[in-house]
Formats: sequence, structure tokens, C-alpha cells
Amino acid sequence: MADREPRRPRPPASPATIGVFALSGAVDRARLDEGTARLRAAGHRVVVAEEAGRDWRYFAGTDAERLAGFHRLLDDPSIDVMLSARGGYGITRLIAAIDWARVGESGKVFSGFSDFTAFNCAALARAGLATLHGPMLAVDFGDGEPDAFMRGHFEATLWGTHDSETVAGDHGYEPGSASGTLWGGNLSLLAHLAGTPYLPAVDGGILFVEEIAEEPYAVERLFFQLHHAGVLGRQRAILLGDFADCTPRNPARYPYAMPEVVETLRALAPCPVLEGLPFGHVARKLTLPFGMPALLALGTGEYTLSWPGLARP
Repeated sequence: MADREPRRPRPPASPATIGVFALSGAVDRARLDEGTARLRAAGHRVVVAEEAGRDWRYFAGTDAERLAGFHRLLDDPSIDVMLSARGGYGITRLIAAIDWARVGESGKVFSGFSDFTAFNCAALARAGLATLHGPMLAVDFGDGEPDAFMRGHFEATLWGTHDSETVAGDHGYEPGSASGTLWGGNLSLLAHLAGTPYLPAVDGGILFVEEIAEEPYAVERLFFQLHHAGVLGRQRAILLGDFADCTPRNPARYPYAMPEVVETLRALAPCPVLEGLPFGHVARKLTLPFGMPALLALGTGEYTLSWPGLARP
């Protein structure tokens, strides 16, 4: 970080008390119930904000309702883990009204991805609290049997002392290592927050990025936004996750493709740009700490990312 070391969330109990909230899009009730039942069957106590089942326009209730449900769980001292129900869109509408001082003082574990990237960013920038870019209730626990890879890494980060992932592939860089603050998430949300007080100023970071359903030229434009904002130039490595459905759609135009975006990004960034990190809008995803230290080791034909779990001594 540019100024202060972030606060680590408290290691959660096992089994935990999990609070489920919805700050973004309306949540499918069946998936909400299924995910809740699955976590309870695993031994956890689950507290669901009553507003999480509401529906107003695109959202899980009005702005006031979503905010009230979140703050009520935030103030519940029995809750260890705060789990977002789903993403979509909505946190941007609330980001200035969330009580970030209370978020930081709570010391709770917060997990989510997609639209939740805005929360991850603001929690670090405004509250100095590290969070998790990880699974969400209705998406990852409420849509059939959870992916075993996802569940294993979620549990390792929450209740273990460390976790890591090795990605095979000819990355083209010399062997070496880099350490730094792990942070990132959805590219659109990161670019959207550039120039606001909600994007953390991370120097010497390891930036992880993913996207969904954007054409490659638009993905490249988002990377240029981070470049022009000075974000890319301050990183020690950039790790690319899944870019689901990021394909050219107009047959009348040049079919700009993701390999060309990666080529451009490597020309812009003064650090290794590595592909294949398993995370994003996919079932098979890592749980990545946002705002905690990590180590990247470049080997021949592979790279390994490792980070501490919350139970680190």
C-alpha cells in the first residue's frame, strides 16, 4: 500500500456464523434458500438479511433497504463472515452511504466477486480492511453442488494458514519472484472507480483481473483507463483470470481478439503479465485475499501464486 498496512480480518470460527446480505441485484429466492441450507448442513450458523429476498427494479430491495440489511448484519457481533448473495450492479449506488468506519472496526471477513469488487476496493481504500475476492452464496453455493476446487480454496483461505495455486503454461518470462499486495477483481469495476476515493492506491502490488461479456476492444480500452490513471505502472505483476464471453461479435468489423489485448497490455505494463489464474465468473475459482501480501514465483513453464490464510499464526 502507498500509506499504511491494511488490517487483516479476524480468523473466523469453525464452524462459523455467516451473515448473508445483498447489496446488488435481486436474488433468486430458490438459490438463496438452497445456498443457505447447504451451508447450514455443513455446520455453519447462517443469518440472512430479510432484505436479501426483496425485489425493487433491478435490485434486491431499495437502496435504503439493502443498506439497512447490510448494516444490521455488520453490527451483529456473533457474525464472523459476511457473504454477498450475488453481484450484478448496485454497490455503486450505495458506496458513499456505507459506513466504512464500522466496516473497518468490525474486523469481519467479507467475501464476494463481480460487482463486489467495488466493495473490496472501498473497504481497503476507506476502511483499511483486507477482504476476500471469493464466492457468493446464491452463485456458488445455491446453484447445485458447489465446485470442489472453489470450496477447497475457500476453506483453505478462511480456516487454513496458507494457500497457493500453480498455473502451467509457457509465459515467456525469466524465472524469478515478486512479492506485493494482492488485489484486483472485475476490470470494469476497477476502471469505473479510477479517479475516485474508493480505488486504493496500491504500490508494488500483484493485480488480478477478470471480465465477462465485454468485446476484446472494450477490454483493451478498460486496461488503457487503468494505464492512464497510473495504476498499471505501479504493479509488480498482473495476473489475468477468466474472460468469459469476451469475444468479437460484429462480423462486419475486424475480429479483435483477447490475444491481441494481452499483447497490448504487455507493451503497456512494466511487469510480467500472466494468464490462466483460475478465478472470475466461473464455477472453478480461487478465493483471493484483497489487500494482503502474496508471493509470485515464476518458474520454467509455470508460475505459482501463494498467500497466507486467515488462520496464519
